[in-house]
Amino acid sequence: MISIYKKYHIAYWCIGIFLLICMAAVMTLFWKEEWYFPLLVLIPTLFLVVVNAKVFTRLATKKLSNEVIVLINECRANDYINALKSLFDKKAKGPVVNSYNMLLAEGYAVIDDYDSVYYCCQNMKRKAYMPARCNFMIGYYLKKDQRALAENEMEELRKLLATIKNQQYREKFETSLKNAEYSIRIMDGNYDGAEEYYKKMLATIKPLYPLTEVSYSYALGKLLILKGEPEKAKEYLNVACEKGGDTKFRKFAEEKLKMLAENKE
Repeated sequence: MISIYKKYHIAYWCIGIFLLICMAAVMTLFWKEEWYFPLLVLIPTLFLVVVNAKVFTRLATKKLSNEVIVLINECRANDYINALKSLFDKKAKGPVVNSYNMLLAEGYAVIDDYDSVYYCCQNMKRKAYMPARCNFMIGYYLKKDQRALAENEMEELRKLLATIKNQQYREKFETSLKNAEYSIRIMDGNYDGAEEYYKKMLATIKPLYPLTEVSYSYALGKLLILKGEPEKAKEYLNVACEKGGDTKFRKFAEEKLKMLAENKE
């Protein structure tokens, strides 16, 4: 991740090289052939090299979050995708390829471009990214109306949850699984508990980013139409329209509102 920001990348390497030069200088000037002396120099040097990498990784991650991730949370999906492509252009190599495709898949899913989501998933091959890959593939198969394959991916994601140590990361995928489960129930005409669940998510998720709000608002509006409550549905569909930016949720909400208006005439 450090490599995507030139200044951080240069600083990281300069400090790393400086530490190695210092280690070599200490070895040259002070080593009296004691067997333990190289260890006394090597261990703290390696520790500082690791700290150096962690510090710059954290700085790069924070900068990415503040300048790019914020765009998708604000429902500026195309700006987000363009910013990612500009930032990672010619730098997506090695482990960074997985991160790039995971982030890019998020943007494509939000604009309903699931063919591109699928392509990104094929480039996510490291074990640590398998939960994210399963999550995106669930969305892809549901979009393509391939329910059995979606359920297979859901089962695989359930297995992977046990391997995720980061609680916040695990809870994210647990929520995604629950969302998929409700989507499938609704497809089957089973609306039990769905309205309460969506309202609970809107009321309890903190912070409630615009993207999160419009996704659950659209889901609620769509559900209420199916339940025969068009007037209540409009309230949530209007939220998705007003705050949805260039996401699929605004587009879908506009289509639903147009349909309701035509049915009323």
